[in-house]
Amino acid sequence: MSQRYVKALIEHKDREIFLAGLWAITGFSQQPIVVTKHFKGNSSYNIFSKISILVNSITSFSNTPLIFVFYLGILISSLAGIAAVILVIRRAFFNELLAGWPSLIVSIWFLGGLTIFCLGIIGIYLAKIFSETKQRPYTIIKDIYESAIISDEVNDNP
Repeated sequence: MSQRYVKALIEHKDREIFLAGLWAITGFSQQPIVVTKHFKGNSSYNIFSKISILVNSITSFSNTPLIFVFYLGILISSLAGIAAVILVIRRAFFNELLAGWPSLIVSIWFLGGLTIFCLGIIGIYLAKIFSETKQRPYTIIKDIYESAIISDEVNDNP
């Protein structure tokens, strides 16, 4: 690891550290090192530790699940709205009156989808606040290249 790479890693102010994610977003080129590991016993990681690391990696570096919840709420509400329109059309044009069960289910699904949609909006908003409080650097400068033209202009000015 170079000193610039270590300094760039230190610029991240995360408290819940997922080091593999920080390595990826720091942006330096990485070269894998193949290591032949000989069996020395059982692993100390159990399934609960692995799940904990998975959840930490998803919540630290992605708001995709929140966006998924947002769109899921839209989908459920839209399907319930379409079902409600179908129920109204069947009643108005075909004089088919279904017992209260379909309208009850449609209203429950519509309100449930609306609730999930609103939770998705709140979640996305909180994810934006959370990403700002991490104080991650906006950019990491790997190298500064100076041009001969710029150097000459700087030297010519008194």
